[in-house]
Amino acid sequence: MAESSLAGQVLLAHPSLTEANFCQTVVLMHSHTVEDGAIGVILNRPLNRMLGEVEKRFRNGPLADVALHIGGPVNVNQMAFGGWRFASRGPARIRYGLDESEAIELANDPEFHLRAYVGYAGWTAGQLENEIRLNAWVTHAFDRLADGTEGVELWKAWMTRVRPDLRLLADSPGDLGFN
Repeated sequence: MAESSLAGQVLLAHPSLTEANFCQTVVLMHSHTVEDGAIGVILNRPLNRMLGEVEKRFRNGPLADVALHIGGPVNVNQMAFGGWRFASRGPARIRYGLDESEAIELANDPEFHLRAYVGYAGWTAGQLENEIRLNAWVTHAFDRLADGTEGVELWKAWMTRVRPDLRLLADSPGDLGFN
């Protein structure tokens, strides 16, 4: 693997990755260097709750309708705002770790996909590169497939588009006894 940054890309959990935190996930990478490690958030684990439903202080404010997602297994007692906006050309503008005032400003932008993430996904220096060498992850450019699809369906859609050879594994039930 070339030792280049994966920031702004997605990691798709390989169908054989069965670890509970990352099974069938799509992780949007926020930052990545070989020396410092990597940080990202899981895109396809919605909590099916809005921020105003679970946090009283946001109940009647401009962030009340921001969707909550499980961002990953690190710092699960903290929440961070993040999201993206697709440009007409070029890569998406990805933001993570927004403060409340930035989140409020972006909540008013209909083109920006703002979310609240509980926890995040993190890797120490060299850990992610090793996992990729072991085929735990498939990497791909972040694109508009992220719009309008949630949950496992987002993972399946991306996985079968990026790696059609893995379609059968991606469509297999978690318990092969149900096959």
